[in-house]
Amino acid sequence: GGDPFGEPVADTPPAPLSMEPPQDDAAFSMPPAPVTQEPEVMAPVVDDFQAPDEVSPQQAFNSQWQQELASRKNAEETAKQTAITQASADLAKFTEERDATRESKMSKNRSEEQVKLEALEADLESTNPWERVVKLVDLQIDEGEVGRMRGILIQLKNEGIKSA
Repeated sequence: GGDPFGEPVADTPPAPLSMEPPQDDAAFSMPPAPVTQEPEVMAPVVDDFQAPDEVSPQQAFNSQWQQELASRKNAEETAKQTAITQASADLAKFTEERDATRESKMSKNRSEEQVKLEALEADLESTNPWERVVKLVDLQIDEGEVGRMRGILIQLKNEGIKSA
C-alpha cells in the first residue's frame, strides 16, 4: 500500500513536534506592562494673543453650559421628588377609597342577604305553596305561550290548595 495521492512513502518517521519556544525572544517578547498613574490634569489652553486674566469664549461657553446642566439636573430632581410624593399620596387615596367602597358593598350585600333570608323564612311558613312559586318566577315577561302558564300560576296562587 502506498500513498493514495501517488507520492512515494518515506520509510522514516516524521520529525517530532517540539513545544519549546523559539530561540529568538525579541520577535515574541511581551510588551512591558503599562505604568498606571493618575491621569494628568491638563492645564487650560492659553492663547498667546490674550492676556492671562481674560476668559476665552470657549471657556465662557463651557462654564455657562455646565451651569445650565446643573440647573437642569436640579429642576429634574425636584420634579422627580414632586412626582414621587404625588404618586404616593394618590396611591394612598386610591387604597382608602377602594377599601371604603369595598366595606360599603359588603355591608349592603349583608343587609340584602338578611332581608332575602327573612323573606324566604316567611315564605316557608305560608300555607299556600303556590305563593312561593309565584314569588320565585318572573311573571312580568309576556312572550307568546308563556302567558297561559302565567295565568295558571296566578290562578293557583289566588285559589290556594283546594281539597281534592
